Amino acid sequence: MKPKPRYFFPGKLLGRLWPLGLASRFILMLSLVILTSQALTSAVWYNYSYLQEKEGLETALESIASNAAFTVSYYRKLPKSSRHLILEQNRSMGGTRFFISLNSKRIDIDGLPESSRKQELETVVNDVLQRSLGAQAIIDINFGLRNDLRVYDAEVPLDDIPHAFARYTIEKVKGDPPVLVMQFRLPATVKEASQSAPLEQWLYLATNLPSPYISLESRFLDSRQINFILLTSVLVLLCTWLIVRREIKPIKNLARAAKLMGSKMDAPIIKEEGSGELIAAVHAFNTMNRRIRAYIRDRDLLFGAISHDLKTPIACLKLRTEMLDDDETKMRFERSLNELEFMVKGALNYIKDTDIREQVEWVDINAVLAEISAFYGADSHYVDVAGGATRPFLCKPVAIKRMLHNLIENGVKYGKHVDISILDTPRKLIIKIRDHGPGIPDELRERVFEPYFRIKQEKEDGTGLGLSIVRNIVRGHAGKLVLQNHEEGGLLVTLSLPREE
Repeated sequence: MKPKPRYFFPGKLLGRLWPLGLASRFILMLSLVILTSQALTSAVWYNYSYLQEKEGLETALESIASNAAFTVSYYRKLPKSSRHLILEQNRSMGGTRFFISLNSKRIDIDGLPESSRKQELETVVNDVLQRSLGAQAIIDINFGLRNDLRVYDAEVPLDDIPHAFARYTIEKVKGDPPVLVMQFRLPATVKEASQSAPLEQWLYLATNLPSPYISLESRFLDSRQINFILLTSVLVLLCTWLIVRREIKPIKNLARAAKLMGSKMDAPIIKEEGSGELIAAVHAFNTMNRRIRAYIRDRDLLFGAISHDLKTPIACLKLRTEMLDDDETKMRFERSLNELEFMVKGALNYIKDTDIREQVEWVDINAVLAEISAFYGADSHYVDVAGGATRPFLCKPVAIKRMLHNLIENGVKYGKHVDISILDTPRKLIIKIRDHGPGIPDELRERVFEPYFRIKQEKEDGTGLGLSIVRNIVRGHAGKLVLQNHEEGGLLVTLSLPREE
């Protein structure tokens, strides 16, 4: 039979890689919810602010373009020889919002990287200028950074302009906003066109983008917004963690009591607190705890009474049997009384051997197996042990020792020789016990765990309670016991016991 493929889902994989408690899982899910909501809110806010910023920037650039068109119209009407004089007067009087220069050529601008937003804004400015100056006007529009600009015919950086002209440059502004540069080719008058002097002259206008527009592109989130989102998220998660930690305290108490109930059958009564659902669960557990305590107390009293009440009449019957004169009748009575006494002792030992009130302790499994192996290997080599536990195992020491002794005893009894292998993992301890006997028929593999059941071919002494005791002890440790016939003969017993952290 081919093994079935195993599929791992993200949740199971996460649980294997990073086991999480209730508080951790809740905080993780809440973090995902917060991050998702913050992302959606930021996206909506970005879309709204993008439209608002785009509209405001376009309105501001239209106003700048209108002022620039008025300035260009004024200089177009002046003779070429008078333009420099008027420019100096305007500068001295502070009558212009632009950095203005008259050049004999168009200055190349190291503009910002091309983008759809930049092209849209350049189109807005160009449309206003074309409507005001006419479609025949030759205009060059670009956006650049202040440190990359070159001015005058010599194409010098702004910071290299002589100190006497420093007040005519573009001022440095916090945030280094883009600079709008517009260059216009000024036509010559009719009189100047008839002369042989060079006719081309370019009017250079440049200005910073108005506050608060410090970039052409809208940022999705700036550093202040990111810090604010992180701060609020951390505060929400911290408060939630404190609340969840307080709310799950009753759950931890319930889990601790349930573990004690499963191992010692001596769990304390838990304080009923927390939410309504938790109070109901704790109340149900306390009720069950009281009933189990009462059951165990009644059971102890019952079996103590049975032990006393049955042994006394059996002893009396044995005394009366000794008084019989007929030897054959006397022998039959003694045989029946011995069987009855054996069955009573077996039943009482069964209850004793499966007693679940034993305290759990850290046990060295290697030492236990070595002790049992030495018991059977005193004269002959009956038991071989391969591997070993890497660390002590938390269990009921007497019960575990009795369980292993019963399994090895059966293996030696029916298979003469027993091979034991141990595999220790972080989560479970696996012990495999293989004998070399006849094995167990498949149809009887479950029935052998029933009390007093014996395979017909068996003639050896025993009560038929050994495997029942073993299974009860394994279940008391939340383990798993599997019987299967080995492919090379004999019975293979696989014992899997989970480790408790």
